[in-house]
Amino acid sequence: MRRHLRRAAARLAALALTASAAVAFTGTVAAPAHAETMVRECKASNVSCIAFSGYAGKSIWGYPVSASGNNCVNYVAYRLSKNGVAQQSAMGNGGSWAANATKRGFKVDKTATVGSVAQWGYGSAYAPSYGHVGYVEEVTSAYIVISDSSYGGGYSSRWRVPRGDRNWPTNFIHFKDKAYQPPPSGSFIKVRETSQAFRLVGKAPVYVSTWAAFGGTQPTYLISSTSLATLPVRPAEGTFIKGAQRKEAYRIAGGAPVIVTSWAVFGGTKPTVVVDQNAIDKAGTGGVWNHLNAVPADGTFIKTGQRLEAYRMSGGAPIAISSWANVGGYKTPIYVDQLAVDQAGSGVKFNHLRFHPKDGTVIKALPGTASYKVTAGVPIPTTTTASAVGVDQVAIAKAGDTSAIRWTHLAKAN
Repeated sequence: MRRHLRRAAARLAALALTASAAVAFTGTVAAPAHAETMVRECKASNVSCIAFSGYAGKSIWGYPVSASGNNCVNYVAYRLSKNGVAQQSAMGNGGSWAANATKRGFKVDKTATVGSVAQWGYGSAYAPSYGHVGYVEEVTSAYIVISDSSYGGGYSSRWRVPRGDRNWPTNFIHFKDKAYQPPPSGSFIKVRETSQAFRLVGKAPVYVSTWAAFGGTQPTYLISSTSLATLPVRPAEGTFIKGAQRKEAYRIAGGAPVIVTSWAVFGGTKPTVVVDQNAIDKAGTGGVWNHLNAVPADGTFIKTGQRLEAYRMSGGAPIAISSWANVGGYKTPIYVDQLAVDQAGSGVKFNHLRFHPKDGTVIKALPGTASYKVTAGVPIPTTTTASAVGVDQVAIAKAGDTSAIRWTHLAKAN
């Protein structure tokens, strides 16, 4: 590594490439060999372009860093350590990594995979003097995306290199490949191929239809449609979100946003991710809006914070549970606001629960076997069993009983 430090200036010359404006992939045929079509998506004279990974410019495994906290081998060592790779010190300059990795028993080949180390050998077009290493963030049929750091150049960057580009890595080293990891929750991402923008709620993308909701255009991380497809379709159960335009808070239950009218229900204010209100209002209507469900998925168990009543979702409506034994034993529910249940279907913010199940919903009276098809809220005996949701038979027997509002989510026949 002393040799690496002494020759930093030469390495800077080898790695100094002009940043280009980011453009979306159009599906064209890969460029001929020796063409240079690589695109810098981020380049900074500090570690900001790679800070999304948690990298803070600190030395790891004995590799040095520049005054700006950069060094290609140190950054890659950091990413490997996060992936659970045992310490790999004294791997030498970037150009030596393939040979040294092979000696240590790691797989080295020409196949790019997410989580592998991109390596440029001595004499490569990209880093001819001392080689280079970077971390492979994304792999598509048209290009790969790399994040890296430069000691001599004193910069961090994220960039994509199309297949056939003269700067394509010499080798890929497979220490311990990991699946694509998105930026932190709350980050905005933009898909290169479609230019669609999303905000991450946890790791799930929620569509952004207008930047005005966030006070104007926000910085985004570019990702591929391939990587987008690997993310969870909907936010994790129990997550809290807030609509940017109306400042309404919701809790995710069964993939749907259930209104929160009071934080007291949950023991005080909880952290929320602010999202486009349109993504909430248009939830489940198709395409990009399907990253939230319109109503909780059938079978979802919820429990109200105020009266501690348990329900199972069927046809978008909460069907009361009198005893967990009747539905096969205790199930961990998502706690929601009682008003969301009591005022289900009463308009806009309350419409992510229906008061009665959707017409045609089939339910099964547990622990028995009798099935019913719901029409106008009334459970009518049926021989149909397909897609039946098992609910507490007591809720069916008490349908329309006004002694308690929980029994009125099923109606009594006239």
